[in-house]
Amino acid sequence: MSGFGTVQMYATGSFLGRRRELTRIGDLLDRSARLLTLIGPGGIGKTRLAARALVEAHRSLGLPVFWVSLAELPAGADIEDLVESATRVDSWAAERRDGMLTTVLSGDPAVRRILVMDNCEHVLDSARAVIARLIEGFPGLTIVATSREPIGWDDEYIVTVPPLSAGQSVELFCGRADLLERPIGNGSDQMAVVEQICRHVDNNPLFIRLAAARLRFHPPAMVLRELSGDPADQRLHWSRGQVVSADPRHRGVYDVIAWSFELCSAPEQLLLERMSIFAAGYVTGEQSLRNGAELDGVVAVCADERLPAAQIPALVERLAERSLVSMHLEPATMRWYLVESVRVFACERLRRENPDDAARTVIRHRRYFRDKIVAGQYVWNKPQERTWLDGAQASWGDVLMCIESGLADPDEAVVSLEILATLLWMWVPFVTFGGTALMPVTYRVLEVTRRLDPQPSGLRTRAMAVMAWIALWEGRSAEAMRLLDQCVEVTRPSPLGAWREAGEDLVLVPAAEWLWGIELLLLHRDPRAIPALVRAYRKFAAVRDPVGEEVSAMLVAMAAAFIGTEAQALDHTERYIVRASAAGSTLSYGWALLARSVALAKHGRADEAMVMSYEVLEQHLLEGDMWAATWAVGARIAATTAQLAQQLVEGKTEAAQLNTAATRVARLIGALRVSHDAMGLVVDSIPLIVGEIQPAAMVAEAVLGAAAYAAAEAEGATVRPEFAELRRFGLNPEPESCAAAVVPSRWNALSPAESDVAMYAAAGWSNSAIARARHSSTRTVDAQLVSIRQKLVIASRTEIIRQVPAELADRVRTAAERRPDAPALRASRE
Repeated sequence: MSGFGTVQMYATGSFLGRRRELTRIGDLLDRSARLLTLIGPGGIGKTRLAARALVEAHRSLGLPVFWVSLAELPAGADIEDLVESATRVDSWAAERRDGMLTTVLSGDPAVRRILVMDNCEHVLDSARAVIARLIEGFPGLTIVATSREPIGWDDEYIVTVPPLSAGQSVELFCGRADLLERPIGNGSDQMAVVEQICRHVDNNPLFIRLAAARLRFHPPAMVLRELSGDPADQRLHWSRGQVVSADPRHRGVYDVIAWSFELCSAPEQLLLERMSIFAAGYVTGEQSLRNGAELDGVVAVCADERLPAAQIPALVERLAERSLVSMHLEPATMRWYLVESVRVFACERLRRENPDDAARTVIRHRRYFRDKIVAGQYVWNKPQERTWLDGAQASWGDVLMCIESGLADPDEAVVSLEILATLLWMWVPFVTFGGTALMPVTYRVLEVTRRLDPQPSGLRTRAMAVMAWIALWEGRSAEAMRLLDQCVEVTRPSPLGAWREAGEDLVLVPAAEWLWGIELLLLHRDPRAIPALVRAYRKFAAVRDPVGEEVSAMLVAMAAAFIGTEAQALDHTERYIVRASAAGSTLSYGWALLARSVALAKHGRADEAMVMSYEVLEQHLLEGDMWAATWAVGARIAATTAQLAQQLVEGKTEAAQLNTAATRVARLIGALRVSHDAMGLVVDSIPLIVGEIQPAAMVAEAVLGAAAYAAAEAEGATVRPEFAELRRFGLNPEPESCAAAVVPSRWNALSPAESDVAMYAAAGWSNSAIARARHSSTRTVDAQLVSIRQKLVIASRTEIIRQVPAELADRVRTAAERRPDAPALRASRE
């Protein structure tokens, strides 16, 4: 297509987003910048953005604009003659004046003009030379280049063209679906599928068009299944018949990536292929990266004699410049990653061209992350725990890949088991990253390693012990007891369950001793749990297992607090506070205060318990740790109930104060129940917990009466079961905390248009009504609501009302009164 046709098409066609980039380009043109280069991967929209920016620039500045497309030239071609014949493309101007420049090189060199050089990446050397001569010879010339990598001129301004936002991607997909008469329904399930499709194709506009073209013959769910990200992924084989551009580089996902890949040197190609062993990375709506590796990880996994470690830093940077490797800047490091489509392309090449190299790289990848995970047990109860946890969370996709890829080989499955056993013993990773999701793969790894001779019995026992712990909390106590029997079998073969009658004369491995103490505590509320857990603590210390030692020490304190004598409770909890304080661990110190708070509440020191439980919620929880947050709310229930019971016994407290305390207990119980349900925990099957919650509920109900108690508990159950909301409610269990769990920073992430749409939605307006009120389309509102849900981190539009800042509440109320169906509803009520 000629430059004129390109600009005409993009000047009149639809255009989504890019306001930040358009503003930056406009500012640079206003400042007479000499060279602007729009860079980004193929299909990202560089040409479209350049055309739109030049249309706006011409309208505001009135400058002549010339355009030359270099796409059809062979790699390394001389471009000078083609640049001299660049097309004048600003004929969209309303008026033409005599004396206009007829070519980019005609007229006074000082006269301001703009030259667009589109698609420079394959002729960079020639483009660089021509640009240097033009800039030197024509002081009034500004060059706007588009390329998959920078030109390399000293004073070059780089404008990186990012993927579309989630909402813009959905809007584009839905628009393309409409063209095919395959409209996407407004249902949340359909829109969720579209969101996933767009994320899997990296929110790349061209790839979204290719995916939407599949709708001619496949429903969205089938298109999504084709984007598995594994060897069965079909995106590279999508029919070339789904042509969205005359440009042969843009006929398919494969063509787009292969064009850039072929421009790479052999070492760059090899590194890209090996980096495909890492999990695909993507940036969330909150601009945090999922997956991605630091440079030391890339070196450890990808370096060998063919690709020396010393070369990798420069090669990674070159691949990033070529828009094949993506990067995410964090406060203290840079993380490198491949988006999913590039990863699928490179991984397919690696496995096809050199399967042995692929297998070796996978092994290095598994051992690298095994070492990173295992290292965590030595900082788990130390100040460095937060850094380790952040790294583990950022690499969670890689960790899961390492575990699952080891199942094909029993020897490699031992490495997978080592990763699993370490993770499962670290409760915060279990809760934060979805530990219950590890259960199926753990069973599979155990089955594979069971066939080894000799068996890795230590690792297997550790894994089974924590699986039993999880099973208990999921309501599968019979399964937990079976796993405990298997742990005991390692050192004490006997008829199943018979060993339980041996009293304390047991010789058990540390993990089995620990699990026996857990069973006694949770299922039987048996004081023998305390000495069993003390024995487990000592055994873990003897074998230098820091995680087992710490978990046992914490549970000794918790067991003593719940079921020990007053002396045991106060002694063990005090000792654990001293231990945790010395370690400098936020995690351990928070649990120590929780145990102490329970002990104080149970032994007549309710006021101290209240202060301590409040302190835990306010200062001593790791961000996102729902597990600890629920225990902290439980400690608040215990302390508040103890205060209430003491006041009832003394008989000196006014009824209003008693009702306030009882209402708080009921609300906290409601919030705790809904949080447990959301986490998949069946606490009604845990006698220890039932024995604490039921008496608290009975005391509160005795004060309030059955109806008022039920209403208060229902209020608490409206709390959204998320870490920030539960912590806030635990600190202040009042109705407004239920109904308006406001997170201003999230609302501030909305654009002005999204904020307006969100307020209408909060007021109960339908999508079509919002579209009419804002003079937009329903499809646009659908896409905006997808983006709003992502930015506010909510599951549905009904939750928007909880996020509305107080200063906007009046506007929402006004919108609710103006809602199109509101008069009819009021009339029907009258």
